[in-house]
Amino acid sequence: MNTNVIVAGFAIAITAIIWVGTTTNDESWTGNRNACVGDCYQEWKAENGGSIADIERVKQEALAAASPEALGESYYGQCVACHGGNGEGGIGPQLAGQAMSDISSKLTAYREGEARGAQSAMMWPVAKPMTDDDIGNLAAYIGTL
Repeated sequence: MNTNVIVAGFAIAITAIIWVGTTTNDESWTGNRNACVGDCYQEWKAENGGSIADIERVKQEALAAASPEALGESYYGQCVACHGGNGEGGIGPQLAGQAMSDISSKLTAYREGEARGAQSAMMWPVAKPMTDDDIGNLAAYIGTL
């Protein structure tokens, strides 16, 4: 028998089983994920908001409450591969122990396309999209390493 026919039949059977299970109100399939619908959802939405604007407002409030170091730590995730998880260096130079002002000036120079060493070409595309706030936050985090 052709394996394509077997695979297609199997896919149809699995799809049918999932469809039947998720379109019924069988608790064993739906669990609690669809438990808050109708009036329940409307009450939750009235209490917590539910529009994209509400979600964005909460996100902005959380960002405003975060410290520069915390914001920089989340940005540092893209630096780890070259500079190490603790700024100890690797492919790129050691960042731990450098002054925040040095980090800021170097990132600003990279963002402007200035050559600062043999690996400048690797840093230009990393720094190019960074805002002044991103640079400041990242420097603040690196200052804690």
